[in-house]
Amino acid sequence: MLCGGASTRMGRDKATLLYEGVPLARRVAEALGACVERVRLVAKTPHESLAALGYELVVDRHPEAAAMVGVAAALAASSAPAVFVAACDLPFADPRVALALLALAPVDGAADVIAPAGPRGVEPLFAIYRTRLLPELERRIARGALGLQALVREVANLVVPESALRALDPTLRSLRNANSPDDLR
Repeated sequence: MLCGGASTRMGRDKATLLYEGVPLARRVAEALGACVERVRLVAKTPHESLAALGYELVVDRHPEAAAMVGVAAALAASSAPAVFVAACDLPFADPRVALALLALAPVDGAADVIAPAGPRGVEPLFAIYRTRLLPELERRIARGALGLQALVREVANLVVPESALRALDPTLRSLRNANSPDDLR
């Protein structure tokens, strides 16, 4: 799970921000933990507050501040063929939606990315990335092409339509992120 955002709109670190008494990162980690073998947190620096959440921490060593860099760090740290990547600011991440995406991974081995589509388009921060995509991410990072939306469009992908997701999550709450205090209210 990515915990390295600047949180400029929130005004403070989102990963440890409490929502209904639980840090946002823990809420997402618990939702994913119901679906995957191992949950790791990816951050720029090893904050004590993140370590206190009780999950293994992967430190992202690239100087660039971009979600793609965090995804690359997650892929580099994994020995699995694919990694479910989620942002830490998804307070309503639903394990059923994650499981539906994960169920597609073995079916479509050709896709480098399996991502849901929401009202704003493809959601690259609640998606599955194949570890074989790491060299492509490293090339893009080296040339400063850091957009995950562009990556998803330009590689082999399987985008799950919004209409299919609504069967499990009618309001698509799983894809709502908390970027500001108003979003949490």
